[in-house]
Amino acid sequence: MSLFAGYFWIALFAIGALTACSSTPYQSKEWASDPELRQEQINKLTAKAEQHRADNRDPMEDAVLLRGDSVSPLEAASVTAELQAIAEELSSDWLGEPCHCRVRLGPRYSFGGFTYPHGTIVIQAGTLEYLDTRDEVAALLAHELSHLWLAHHEKDQLETTAKGLADLAQAISMFSNDDNAREATLRFGGSTDALVAAAGFTQWNREQETEADLLAAKVLEASRYNPMSMIALLTKLNKGKDEVPIAGSAYEEMAAVAANKLKNEKSEISDSQIQKWISSVASDMSGREYLSSEDRRTIVRMVIYDLEGAALARSFSDMQIDVAVLKPVTSLKKIHDYEPTSPSYMALVDQALAYEPGNLHLQLVKFRAVLARKDWQQATQLAREFIQRPDATFSALSEATRFLDQHNEITDSERKSLVYEAVLKLAKLDLPDAYVADQYYLSKRYEVPLHDMLNQKLCEAGTGKVNVRERCELAKQALESRRSFYQTLAEAGL
Repeated sequence: MSLFAGYFWIALFAIGALTACSSTPYQSKEWASDPELRQEQINKLTAKAEQHRADNRDPMEDAVLLRGDSVSPLEAASVTAELQAIAEELSSDWLGEPCHCRVRLGPRYSFGGFTYPHGTIVIQAGTLEYLDTRDEVAALLAHELSHLWLAHHEKDQLETTAKGLADLAQAISMFSNDDNAREATLRFGGSTDALVAAAGFTQWNREQETEADLLAAKVLEASRYNPMSMIALLTKLNKGKDEVPIAGSAYEEMAAVAANKLKNEKSEISDSQIQKWISSVASDMSGREYLSSEDRRTIVRMVIYDLEGAALARSFSDMQIDVAVLKPVTSLKKIHDYEPTSPSYMALVDQALAYEPGNLHLQLVKFRAVLARKDWQQATQLAREFIQRPDATFSALSEATRFLDQHNEITDSERKSLVYEAVLKLAKLDLPDAYVADQYYLSKRYEVPLHDMLNQKLCEAGTGKVNVRERCELAKQALESRRSFYQTLAEAGL
């Protein structure tokens, strides 16, 4: 057994051990029936979060990680300012201090948000189209802030060794020829983004996600927002993914629970106020119905229902965020209705770029369309611009070098100079493990000093998973024959 193979199986064992040890009280039968157990766990979470201080945290230190993950935030000044204001408000209410965070708006039309260890929070633009109230936006930000306040990034570092090899296997699968792999690759917008998706973003484990949900409910309780918005958020989070239907909308359920709780507690809030609240939140749904991720939703709502009735009866706030300004970007969700070579496809891309002309993610979407149209002259200019950008991401740099390696639209000296610069920039990023063959080939072919000697040894020794070994072997063949590595890969079906 090779040294690499030995480490691989050790890593799989470690992953299994981590999974086996992940049983938590949140999934126990007692969670629903024992208020004291719930309160005990909540007390532990709040005590940990209250100890957190972020005076020395600088979100700007996440810049390299964002570029490595190919995250290109939108400018969207007005929307970003509103998101930042909500995060600051939540931090002030909970910790009594600024959040020491930076909220950014991602360019994708998907639903979701994620955090980086130094305080950068990214909310995808498409997420705001799913949300109806400012309270739901606050719930999402409270969840992301909770990851920071509970120091989940520090805990996540303990899993890095095992996770790295698991990510390698994931990333390699993106290069296979089966239909599922091709579909995943296309969904992420190209093989480069598939690598990023497999090995870039931090993936919280089940327990960490639940802890962030639960703490977020308490953070909302301490604010002016309704904690019930966590339930609304979770009904929308996994829409279309293994949900369990609920009777009526999330807002109708929340209204009924809050009304009953207030009456049972003999709150001083009048029936007319309760009815006004019920009316306001029910009208927000406009007859829509959302499905829930039943496990997380069930766990968190037990805690929410334990809260004071007055907190649950708070009126939901209007969004107060002009989501319409993001329409040029979020309209890209229609792009897959058209062929990349069609005028309609390019019209959607140009519309988005007119709104955010400097956004690297949107420029990459255009680059791929230009490649599909075989407009090599424009593709060359875009590749040149990608490499020369100081904020160039992994996707931009790797796709630019892939193109330049296969085409001869510029002189050999300019191509060598551009690829040289790109490889030096790539070496400073956190790269997917499956990119080892690319690094090996590019550094050898274009005479760039190889920074990562481990990658060189792995490729030359022919170790690792089958597809990586095959790619390394093709890289050696391409170097020997002075042919394009990426053309060789295409011919080999990899």
